[in-house]
Amino acid sequence: MELLAFDTATGAVAPIATADRPSTLPAVRTVAEELGWEEGARSKGVPRFVAPSGGALTFEPGGQLEYASAPHPSVDAVLHELRTVHHALMTRCADQGVTLRAVGIDAEHSPDAAPLQIDADRYRRMNAYFARIGPAGARMMRQTASLQLCLGGIDVEAGWRLANAIAPWLVAIFANSPRYAGRDTGYASYRAETWRGVDPLRTGLVVGDDAVSAYAAFALAAPAFLAGGEDAAPAPFAELSDEHATDEALAVHLSTLFPEVRPRGYLELRSADAVDVEHHAAAMTFVVGLLADDVSARAALEIVGEPSTALLRAAGRSGLKDQQLAAGARDLVELALAGCARLGSSVVSDAVLADARRSFATLLRDDATRDRAQRQTVPPSSPTTVLGPELLSSRWFVSSDA
Repeated sequence: MELLAFDTATGAVAPIATADRPSTLPAVRTVAEELGWEEGARSKGVPRFVAPSGGALTFEPGGQLEYASAPHPSVDAVLHELRTVHHALMTRCADQGVTLRAVGIDAEHSPDAAPLQIDADRYRRMNAYFARIGPAGARMMRQTASLQLCLGGIDVEAGWRLANAIAPWLVAIFANSPRYAGRDTGYASYRAETWRGVDPLRTGLVVGDDAVSAYAAFALAAPAFLAGGEDAAPAPFAELSDEHATDEALAVHLSTLFPEVRPRGYLELRSADAVDVEHHAAAMTFVVGLLADDVSARAALEIVGEPSTALLRAAGRSGLKDQQLAAGARDLVELALAGCARLGSSVVSDAVLADARRSFATLLRDDATRDRAQRQTVPPSSPTTVLGPELLSSRWFVSSDA
């Protein structure tokens, strides 16, 4: 669960910590005290907070808050944890003069107004590497937020094709970022469109008949910008010398890959914009019902076909206005809910299914209605220019390391 943070009085991007303006760290420390979190080491220059359950709160490069829940055997338990944390963060940040927003991208500011807030070697190198490609990397690092859906307890390799194939529908159904830098962009998800311009060698869909081989080729071809000297031109990991191509370097390199689906011993689906907490049940049941239930998985593959980069791009640009996405969305939602029902109340309760149905009723409304609702969540401002985005072995599918 990622959230963008803003100064309530001025609308400016909120800093993580400062003495003279509202900031997020004091609020997070208050939440940590209330919920029993332990403040950990500053490996990236800012604290990391760990809950007794194993959940963790960290800060992203632009000051975004990210809370990763503990693993749970049921959707209900994940929702309970996220709702508890969300309520505490919203309340305590408001007390500090900070407003948190669950949207896919900062609706009001250009990158110049959203500085890199964490001065860690990883982020300095990442920022410099992406800057050589174009402006999308700065937007991605400092101005975007998502709801990342992580699913274990399934055959990861068997679910790989479907997980990649449903990515466009995750983008379209949960698109929540039509505005950027004070203007309507014309896109359903400008966050998704931003990702299309970040770096094609480390983003997008990873497809192939053999999931492990396909991901290995993807990982080895991506430039390893954290290996070697800071001023050296990054080479593909496959071309690194033995001195630099260590297991440790590989683990770090894998963490710099940002495909729509990332294998980490479980599947991490990264396509959905950050959405209001009321829509979390819909996002979770969509993924669980399609990927964890064999009957729904087989039927879903018949609807979505092979993973499609063209459809992924259309999802960000048009959302459910795209005819193919709109035609499949309702059927996929019904398959997902039926799959959850078959998995039983120990995985998804009737109450959560009811919450998900209500949420989908809103999410599947026509885009014009959704766009009006999204525009009402941000204050008006003067128009500004919008920048357009012009291995390994199978152990990476069964180990959560890296």
